Parts: sequence; C-alpha cells; structure tokens
Amino acid sequence: MIIFIHCFGQIRTLTKERMVEVITSDQATIPKALDEFAKMYDDVMEKLLYNEGKLRSFYSIQVDKKHVKNEDFEDYILQDGQTIAIIPFIAGG
Repeated sequence: MIIFIHCFGQIRTLTKERMVEVITSDQATIPKALDEFAKMYDDVMEKLLYNEGKLRSFYSIQVDKKHVKNEDFEDYILQDGQTIAIIPFIAGG
C-alpha cells in the first residue's frame, strides 16, 4: 500500500520534497511507515527522526490532518493513500 509523508522543516530540507511516497505492507502502523521512510534516506533521516528507537519528542504526527498521540502510534493502522505529516515544534518567545 502507498502512504504519503508530508515533510516540514529539516526533513523537507533533507528530502528536497514536500511530499514523499512510501510503500508499506498492508496493515502498516505509523512506526512501520516512518521506518520505511527513514530507510529511503539512510542513517541521516533515522538520526533526525529517532532517539534510542523512539520518535523524537519535538515532532508532532498527524494522519490526514488529525493529531495522533505518541502513545497511539503502535496501534494506529494506516489505510492506503493516507498522509502522515511530520511537524516539528517551533520554539520562540
């Protein structure tokens, strides 16, 4: 199945793409889709996205524009054609 990854910030800079198409197995979860995405860009993306095997805390994940809590990632089954947005938190003052 095909999942789309909408890229923002450093991730977009690395991919040079706004939207990346990822092919996953049926009944893929968010972590599985993100793992496939990271493999497309070697170790650089893995280091950018993950810390000790977990998604870095300064990213928000949305599926089809709906926020998904970190504790729900493992159980969230994706459907063909859905879009995952990886949104970095922006600090400011």
